[in-house]
Amino acid sequence: MSKEILDSIKSLLNFPERTKAYGFDEWLDVNSIMEIGEKEGKISAIDGGTSEIIRFPTMALVLNRIYCNCFLGMKKLDYFSRCTFISLTRLIKEGDKLIYETKILNFLEGYFDLKIPKVDSNAIEMRIGRNRGDITRALSMARRFAEWAYVEKALESGAKLILIDGSLQASFPNESKLMDSAYELVRNRNAIIAGLSKTTTLFTEEGIPISGFLEHLASKRGLRKWAIRLGISNEWTHRAIVYYLKLHENADRGFRMDILKDVGEIEEAFSMLASNSKYFAFPGYPYALIDAHEYAKVGREEAMHIKGLILDSLNKEESKKMEEFEASLTGHRILDELG
Repeated sequence: MSKEILDSIKSLLNFPERTKAYGFDEWLDVNSIMEIGEKEGKISAIDGGTSEIIRFPTMALVLNRIYCNCFLGMKKLDYFSRCTFISLTRLIKEGDKLIYETKILNFLEGYFDLKIPKVDSNAIEMRIGRNRGDITRALSMARRFAEWAYVEKALESGAKLILIDGSLQASFPNESKLMDSAYELVRNRNAIIAGLSKTTTLFTEEGIPISGFLEHLASKRGLRKWAIRLGISNEWTHRAIVYYLKLHENADRGFRMDILKDVGEIEEAFSMLASNSKYFAFPGYPYALIDAHEYAKVGREEAMHIKGLILDSLNKEESKKMEEFEASLTGHRILDELG
């Protein structure tokens, strides 16, 4: 092995005594870490799943599912809510702008009221480098906005902690408005809302992955369940404080967690999460989120069944045109299948 390669790797393994996560405002050292206890409390997790039924370069028909549950410790309570719907996202021209418009066409299971705002394909949140946002990015808006709307359903369970899969980052135009509405609902119920990310690319000011550095600090303190506050970043979050935490003594990793600012009893929320993170196959990851992921999944066969019904309703010429539209996006798949 070359010395240059080894030196590059070793440079990431020399940890400073004190630093910050890049872009955040809190100093991190051995005194920054708090130990986590355990305390049962009601947790409701929200997750969503999608599967494309039909996708053209300028239009997508998508099967979406949103689900929330309620847990007390590791015990799943009777309350849950699930909604399955079909959304249509298409590119339209309004004046001199190209706009993505998303509508919910059909509810197959459950119902809730949600209108998804139109977005400019050239908006900064949608752009990919210098290019305007494509349909792949736009079609996920229905699921994301529906998850925020589902906070109200989750609160009906009486949960004190609402757990979202992913960060509390506004990724789409107008998403922050829906997030603000959800936050106010949570505040009025004296609850806490948090987003847990399965992976993180955060790093220290020296370019060291944040996970390894924080594990190093925790080991120096002899802590096996712990949390540390990374602080506030206007770039990464919307009205949230970012933490990194390890929720089980046998966990092989920790997770980034965003928590809405100006809420009380954050340490209690961590303890509630620890009491819900004892699943033997994935210790340290909240079981409420595992359950939500399972029941929010949309099987590919479900979407293909709906596509089949659509094709059966088209004549031969219409079906051929639809296949030609779809073919413009499938070149990579053909090559992969050749391998």
